[in-house]
Amino acid sequence: MMGSRHAHVTAELGRRIVAGRYAMGTTLPLEADLLHEFAVSRSVLREAIKSLEAKGLLEARQRRGTTILPRSNWHFLDMDVLNWIANSGADPNMLFRLTELRAIIEPGACRLAASRANENELRDIENALERMSAGTENPSEFQNADRDFHLALLAATGNEYLAALGTAISAALAASIQQTNPTIHTNRATLPVHREIMDAIRNGEGEKAAQASRRQLNETLRSLQLAGSDDGLDNPHGA
Repeated sequence: MMGSRHAHVTAELGRRIVAGRYAMGTTLPLEADLLHEFAVSRSVLREAIKSLEAKGLLEARQRRGTTILPRSNWHFLDMDVLNWIANSGADPNMLFRLTELRAIIEPGACRLAASRANENELRDIENALERMSAGTENPSEFQNADRDFHLALLAATGNEYLAALGTAISAALAASIQQTNPTIHTNRATLPVHREIMDAIRNGEGEKAAQASRRQLNETLRSLQLAGSDDGLDNPHGA
């Protein structure tokens, strides 16, 4: 029970911080006020604050209170932090920047997968692609399958750090797919390049898989750029 209360307080305070409800450089409300609001013990609240300190969101000091740290301190690859940002809608640049990261990493991951993937890992990628194909008219099913395709691709590299990165960005990846593939038309349009990636990996053609991945992610960046033009996207590459 204590664990669930701790998780609830941690998540609620984390969401408020990333959404800007508490301004950076200011302090959290008084401990007594938070204890009253959340109806938890002092030990639960302090454990939640320690968790947020470990994620780079807070700094607690005696006689100075608990300060909201600037974004430069946040651990952006922490799964909770990424999820809170993705679900808050507070950062119109977040999905674009995340896709830039993917555009650097995934083509190389495709090369590794083409040379290392075992049969089970290949089947995981193929199954996700089949679900994408079957779910083009169901946005939710398609988006889940698309996310699983990319997670399976990272897992197929045989590199546990890349697989862990996929797990960390899973929620943000899903948010990106929702924005760039909102219709039956966009779902169908993206299938051929995903199939090209899969076929190249299956055939051990690493460079071909990497090139297809690069094209797919460049198109995703363009889609996010267009979507962000009406939402205040601060795109470093211009319009």
